[in-house]
Amino acid sequence: MRSALLLVLWAGGRLFADVVTLNDGRQVSGLVESGNTQELHIKTGDQSQTVDVHQVLAIQFGVSSAAAPASTKAIPPENRTLILKDGTRVAGKWWSIDASQVHFLVNNQLQHYARSDVSAVTSGDATLPPPPAPSSPPAVPPAQSPAATAKPQPPTLQRSPASRPPAAPSGVSQPEEIGAVYFWNGRDLTPLERVQAVERKRGSTQYWEIPGAQSRVRLEEASALAFIVRLPKGVNPASYSLFPLTTANGSRQTSDQPGRKGGLMTWPFDIQTNNESGYMTYAFIVKDLPTGEYSFSPSNSNDGYCFGVDSSPGQ
Repeated sequence: MRSALLLVLWAGGRLFADVVTLNDGRQVSGLVESGNTQELHIKTGDQSQTVDVHQVLAIQFGVSSAAAPASTKAIPPENRTLILKDGTRVAGKWWSIDASQVHFLVNNQLQHYARSDVSAVTSGDATLPPPPAPSSPPAVPPAQSPAATAKPQPPTLQRSPASRPPAAPSGVSQPEEIGAVYFWNGRDLTPLERVQAVERKRGSTQYWEIPGAQSRVRLEEASALAFIVRLPKGVNPASYSLFPLTTANGSRQTSDQPGRKGGLMTWPFDIQTNNESGYMTYAFIVKDLPTGEYSFSPSNSNDGYCFGVDSSPGQ
């Protein structure tokens, strides 16, 4: 969970914005705040709009006017072309975007490109003609100051030599979605509830809020719980944190770290690795987790993978 720095460029008396072209030809102008393998979050005026990545034909960065790509063929997000401002074209897979970088998978290796160097990201064979001279500048959001928020601390990766957590799964079906977190009961993988966390502020305190009083995914309390995530090589699994959540006013919220101003409370877990060709599968082993609501979240997006822990029968 993070906060994006919002930037709007002004040059030569003309406003520049990001333009997202959809498969049906519609275009959304504004500022691409963030995104991942499933969604883009676009600031348009004082509103924030969410767009399904699978419906995106092209993203053009910092343009005064954008022409639609020549192709309107729907291409899955794993087949994209990143175009740099120097004309270089890089074939790969879309991963995510934040305030400063575009993250792109090239030959199953995660590459990072400065946002200021990227001209566009398009579907595999789409071409972008030069934009026409605009009759009037497109509407764009006003410049905003970055929200002051503390980045959640990564989990403490410590393992007690006296305990033996379950081994990482071997010979079972792999997670279907890259980056999503699944619960593993030793036989089957169950996807956790995927939600979008929203940043809130209460006085001088900032926190993250998830709709709903509890997750629909319910697990029984145990001495150790195993969760599985599959990531491209080069992505650090320690970028995921496990946040205990409190329930208030019908929603779930993160809590402050006691004794640490601005920090968010996290629960430590161990990481086990299973090397694969092109991808790495990791098991997050969480020990002695008490009953309550929880959410895994990577540091590069506002996605939360939620679950609840209930008391075992007879307790």
